[in-house]
Amino acid sequence: MVQKEVIDIRILRSKKAISDTLMGLLNERDFKTITITEIVNKAGVNRGTFYKHYAYKEDILQEIQDDFLEQLATMLENNYQDVCYSNLKTVLLSDGLFTFIYDHRNFFHLAIHTVGFLNFQMQFSAVVKDFLIKNFFSTAQHALKSPDPLAAYIANGIYGYLAEWDENDYASSPTEAAQQLTDIFILDRSIFSLPAVNLVSDEEFVD
Repeated sequence: MVQKEVIDIRILRSKKAISDTLMGLLNERDFKTITITEIVNKAGVNRGTFYKHYAYKEDILQEIQDDFLEQLATMLENNYQDVCYSNLKTVLLSDGLFTFIYDHRNFFHLAIHTVGFLNFQMQFSAVVKDFLIKNFFSTAQHALKSPDPLAAYIANGIYGYLAEWDENDYASSPTEAAQQLTDIFILDRSIFSLPAVNLVSDEEFVD
């Protein structure tokens, strides 16, 4: 039993060294220019160890992404179970999502901009959509035949909001970002000052 635990620890250490090395290299240059030889040399492992766990360097990114999405799902369950839309005017959304993204901002930035992370937006939004359907729309009253389109709309909107936060180099704090998203959810049309429409009657077109 002790021997198995030692082996498991070694495996975890080797895989962490490999993933940390790849993420570090991604901060320096494009994914397509990074080789497996470079990864194993910098990580301090041999090629045999690499191929015990991965077939391609893309597999490392997939594992990192899967771990991130699993943590995202857990974080949503822990922070947003009791969200009630009707209370958002008085109760601020938890900043759990924003603290999570900020803590993982290096990964999130790379996932947005690196070709090697396949379908990241789709998979991120799918996690949020699944949470909304199971934990919000299942109890909220709505007149929709299916909650899926609205859940997808909200999920992709949240992703876009986070991507914009990243684009602005996280200038707002997690709490400020949560406040801004709360304001978006309860957006009142009266805050817009729309130009008056100049209606032209049919008679004005007659010579």
